[in-house]
Order: sequence, then structure tokens, then C-alpha cells
Amino acid sequence: MVGAFHLVQSQLILPHMQLMQDDYNTQRSSMVIAEYGRHVHDYVKYIQSLSDRDKRTSTAEAVIQIMAVLNPEVKQQSNYKETLWEHLYQMADYDLDVDCPYAMPTREERNQKPGSIGYPDSVIKFRFYGRNLQNMVDKAAEMEDPELRQGLVNLIASFMYNSCKSWNNENLSNETIAEHLKTLSKGKLNLAGDQLVVSQDNSPQKKFFNRNKSNNNNNNNRNKNNKFNRNKGGGGGYRRY
Repeated sequence: MVGAFHLVQSQLILPHMQLMQDDYNTQRSSMVIAEYGRHVHDYVKYIQSLSDRDKRTSTAEAVIQIMAVLNPEVKQQSNYKETLWEHLYQMADYDLDVDCPYAMPTREERNQKPGSIGYPDSVIKFRFYGRNLQNMVDKAAEMEDPELRQGLVNLIASFMYNSCKSWNNENLSNETIAEHLKTLSKGKLNLAGDQLVVSQDNSPQKKFFNRNKSNNNNNNNRNKNNKFNRNKGGGGGYRRY
């Protein structure tokens, strides 16, 4: 019996353990897209090893279907099939000769660094209004039709009033808004306060402080109840039958 066990161990168990050690995960090559798993990366290597182009293409299409199942979120994109093909090429290090239905980028194009994003360097006079409002003021200052310009100015003034009321809890007067418009437009929009028609947003504002305070009170009450229950049940007092 002992001899038979050693025979099985030497012929079956030990070689299998040696194979597992030789193919241990840390000794393998790193995965390009880990979300698809090791098997998909092995399939990609298998596609690259095929000599027949048609078989490579048909196998790649089958792997694409598997990738769509493993990554269902990609279907939310309108061009998800093109994205899957690009992932396939990326896992193959862009060394894949198949009939792809899309134009795939090369390795050099993929590794090319994107250009720097230009940020506007102009200083905003009133930062709490934001840059978009500055752009709207510049547009209004360039308008030649007085009726259209006045309508746009009224919209801008309404936004300024309601925005300051919501975020700063401050009610701006028409005179203050007119002065800000004059400053933002560099004197091109020189209006009096009574020339502005400001529409106030009377929708109820969310009181985050009160809501957080109420949540804190609920948490404190819950903690007190839990402490009371632990003290009551710690000595084996109340039981349910």
C-alpha cells in the first residue's frame, strides 16, 4: 500500500505540482487589460500563432464576443464593437494580422502623448460668477440690436442675482448688478439699476445644514438605543421564546 502511494505521488502529484510552480501567476507575463482575465490573453496569443488568416479572423471574432460578455458595461457606448476590437489589438501589442472591420491605431499612435490642453489665462474679475458668465457678458457687449442685447442682459442679471442668492446667501440689488455688469464688460454695458429686469427664482432652497443636523440626531439616538440594548442583554436577561 505504501509503495503504491509513493508510485502515485511520483507519477501524478509531483509532476502536477511542478507544473503549477512553473506556471505560477507571478511568473507569467503581465496582463495588458486585467479585466478580461488570463484566458482571453492566452486566446490572443493563440490567434497570433495561427498561420491561416481566415482562421485568425474567425477566431478573433469569437474572442470579441467573449470579451463583450466579460465586459458588459462597454455596450453602453455607441461604438462598443470598435472599442472591443481596439482592446483586442492592444492585448496583442498591435501585432495582429486579421480582417478588422475598423481602422485600428498603430503602436506608435497609441503610445503618442496627447497635446497639452490650453487653459485661459485671463483673470476673472468676479470669480464667484464663473467664466461662462464672463463669456455671456462679452457676447452681449458685442450685440448691435438693442432689443436683443437688453433681453440677454436681463437674463444675465437674473442669473447673477439667483446665483449669488443660492451660493452666497446674499440678495444683490439692481444697482450692484449694474455695477458688476459695467465692470465685467469694461464699460460697454453702462446701465442703470432701474433698466434691469431681474427674475427671481422663488423655488425652495435645500437646507443641507438642517438635514445633516437631523441625520446626526438620528445617529446619536440610534447609538444610544444600541448601547441600552447591549447593557440589557449582556447578563443573559431578556430572551425571546
